[in-house]
Amino acid sequence: MNTKIISAVPYPMMRRFIRFGKAGAAIILALLASTASFAQVVRTDAFSGLGSRTAPSVRPASHRQTDYETAVSLGQPGMVMTSGNCGCSGSGCATCGGTGRIPRAVYMDPPQQPTGVTSGACQPCITGVDCAQGPAGEKRWCDAHGIDFEPLWHGEYIGPVRLASLLEYRIRVNDELQITYIPSRDVVNEEYKLTPGDEVNINSVSDDTIRREKVQIQPDGSIVVPLIADTKIRAAGKTIGQLRKDLEVAYKKYINNPAINVEPFKVNTIVEDLKDAVNGPFAAGGRTLIANVNPDGRIQVIGLGSIYVLGMTTDELKRELNLRFRDKQIGIEVEPRVTRTAAHFVSIFGEVAQNGRFELLGPTTVTQGLALAGGLNLGANNRQIVIFRRAEDWRVVSTILDLRAGHLGKSPNPSDEIWLRDNDLIIVPPRPIKLFNNAVQQVFTDGIYRVLPFQGINITRQ
Repeated sequence: MNTKIISAVPYPMMRRFIRFGKAGAAIILALLASTASFAQVVRTDAFSGLGSRTAPSVRPASHRQTDYETAVSLGQPGMVMTSGNCGCSGSGCATCGGTGRIPRAVYMDPPQQPTGVTSGACQPCITGVDCAQGPAGEKRWCDAHGIDFEPLWHGEYIGPVRLASLLEYRIRVNDELQITYIPSRDVVNEEYKLTPGDEVNINSVSDDTIRREKVQIQPDGSIVVPLIADTKIRAAGKTIGQLRKDLEVAYKKYINNPAINVEPFKVNTIVEDLKDAVNGPFAAGGRTLIANVNPDGRIQVIGLGSIYVLGMTTDELKRELNLRFRDKQIGIEVEPRVTRTAAHFVSIFGEVAQNGRFELLGPTTVTQGLALAGGLNLGANNRQIVIFRRAEDWRVVSTILDLRAGHLGKSPNPSDEIWLRDNDLIIVPPRPIKLFNNAVQQVFTDGIYRVLPFQGINITRQ
């Protein structure tokens, strides 16, 4: 082989192989090819920070992201960045304090704090994966790009203003409702009708002897007046005008021109009785009623009885209660609100540190639920985690989740990291190797060989 070619080889060890002829050259070419392929594979996972060897990307060429160096040369800000220079494209930017250009995708301009709290002089240059950006489907670490990872700076521990968990909340079993009774001042179209407990003043314009104040309507609906005490005058269910006409008819037996006048003194007393039955005026929360939703979806409301409320919103419940009260009694309104929602639980069983039932205090993913149980045991199969779920009609729906890549940090956007629902059952099965070990232990350690231990064969010469 030409000595010039041999001397051009950069490594002395390779020169020795080349001198051996074709066999040595073949070894060198194989080593170079394997080195190049390994570098390509590691480069696809450069953003994981692990330096691990993973399979190369198989996405179409149209979905592959441009390298950061190529993006800089083309003047395209906000593309994929290498982890060695903090995501910046100039010299002296490794500490985020140099003059290098920060890509537009990670540039942050937090609003000025009215309290004078400064945001700091060093803006971090962070690469990451956003499930809403990049190609469709589950993301990989090679999809990392400049990301606004901490827009709140040192206020991140509080967290952002999040979207609502639900568009509207509907009442569930075991919810606690507070119903406040409020006197209504709305003008009604129909004339008021007297009820037992109301009080009126009765007098005569022509005869001063016919005068009585605070005449109370008895529980039987009648009143007792002067001169005709032995005659019961029906008052309940009548208007003031109707009662006045009935009294004039009754008094004409004794007076030619009675000219009876009836004045209301105390009316709508049933409303006061209703409020007193709910709660005292100086109790906590005022005139309120605390009601729990029963398993049949009903609550007991004073003045109305049993009301079905399951699945209603608070606005729908308010409308239903007030319509029912207007049919029975005017002058009262109610304002319901949910003071405590029913507890939400998830059950975790299998290869976890602690099996049991755990309360969900907020939106929780599967991995967060496993953390509530103390994490996975050694030998847990996190590639086949089973979720059993009950639908609205209590039918069973289930799925199998593969969370191994997410738990190992190899997947930045695991699609199987779903949200848990109330009453979910999570089962973490063991790996096949652990099942085999358990079977071996059951048969050979705890099984027949414990009862009849194998002693072997002893051969002796006679």
